Amino acid sequence: MTENFQTDEITKSDTQFTVDDLKYGNSQAGDGSRFRRRGFFGLRGRVMYQRLQETMPQYSSLTNPELVALTQNAIAIASKRWINPDLMNEPPLTRYADGSFYGFSMLWYKLNGDIEQLSIGTKYYSIFLRQLQCGGDLYSGEGPKCQYNATHQGTCSVGCIKGLEDSSTYCGCTGSESKQCPSSPKHILCCLDTCSQDLKMDLGIVLDASGSVGESNYQLQLNFTKDLIQRVNVGSNKTRVGIINYSTDIQTLTWLNKDYSLVDKLRLVNQAVYYGQGTRTSIALQQADEVFSYKSGRRKSEEGVTPVIFVITDGASDNETLTIQAANVLKQKGIILVSVGVGNGPKLSELHAICLLPIHENYFVISNYTALEQKLNQFTSKSCSEPTFLSSNATVTAGVNKDKYKFLKIEIIAIGNKISITAILAKGDVKLFHSFTNRNPKDPADFIDYETTRDLPLSRWMQFKSYFHRSSTTPLTTKKELRRIDC
Repeated sequence: MTENFQTDEITKSDTQFTVDDLKYGNSQAGDGSRFRRRGFFGLRGRVMYQRLQETMPQYSSLTNPELVALTQNAIAIASKRWINPDLMNEPPLTRYADGSFYGFSMLWYKLNGDIEQLSIGTKYYSIFLRQLQCGGDLYSGEGPKCQYNATHQGTCSVGCIKGLEDSSTYCGCTGSESKQCPSSPKHILCCLDTCSQDLKMDLGIVLDASGSVGESNYQLQLNFTKDLIQRVNVGSNKTRVGIINYSTDIQTLTWLNKDYSLVDKLRLVNQAVYYGQGTRTSIALQQADEVFSYKSGRRKSEEGVTPVIFVITDGASDNETLTIQAANVLKQKGIILVSVGVGNGPKLSELHAICLLPIHENYFVISNYTALEQKLNQFTSKSCSEPTFLSSNATVTAGVNKDKYKFLKIEIIAIGNKISITAILAKGDVKLFHSFTNRNPKDPADFIDYETTRDLPLSRWMQFKSYFHRSSTTPLTTKKELRRIDC
């Protein structure tokens, strides 16, 4: 903003804009300055100003381009570009406003024509989502299917970019042959696997079969469950799944230590009963305690396994006190509880008490059961980024596949002591990265380099850097090596 918030445009000298004279649809000397980025959504370049002249001639954008920057005009132009971003026939941008890094990246790219300063915008977008406290934290998200290579399909997903080294939870994918997706910014890649972690979980799903759900919406819940477990690499030595169905009564559809195959899990979900009665969430969580007992198949953290339970409900339970007590028992046993409130019925006080802190990471809200399927990517992203919690002096025995990560969260008892991490390899090489602020530290080489400071004064850029500190990384590449980390 310039001129006491009356106009909105990039301010530089004409000479500094010459680098844009043949970019962004410009074709003549001086176009870079004349058709500079203006307005709330950054209209830029001769081609876009020409299209604006044709669709909204009242703003005289070709003859008086400065008018685009006037606040009142900028509001109307921004509204038009949201509905019609290329000012021709491109569909509205609403499809990208889903709280994901993929969606935000596409919005930034569509509105600005590039991804300059995307890392800064992403950090503020993440803070904004947390402040809302209604849709969960920023997550990776997914785009359309793509052709990964001659034999395999992939999914357009977000790679990591410079400036987000300390926020890598919502970026990254797998596939050495990943290439840029069509009509996308350079960090949107065609990935073979959208989960960067070598996923190994004990996964629980608690389903609400109460009367207020309705039978058709309950079926959507089951469809969502089947879609989710097909994404998490089900198997005895991979992700084990336990599913509980409840209303006034409970039905344990599958246990962690039985029916390990994906085919068996899907078959058992199809046997779920719609009760249509009360909402006794407390007994469902008590049953989850049984399903997630070590005798029933839960594995120890030393095996590199993360225990996660999703509790999905459309309304407040019959007894909030008992429900919270049952949830606390599970959390005290090291199980990550994620609460999912659906519709207008759920009580925030209860759902916030059920989930593990922080709330912005482990509570989701969905307006209705139709939207439940739309949250599948968010749930999958949550599962893929969850680290395994370890006590001090723990020994982990686990395998990690090529180009995959394994995230571990280690308890620090005494601040000021030194931590020793030893990796003993049976086969292959590994790299070790650590952070005291980022639960998913990654290899700096995974972060795509792009210009982030071009339009930002140096003094302001240094201010941003003082707020967002980078993760520390320590590579470990030999067969057996020890690293000491001061904390």
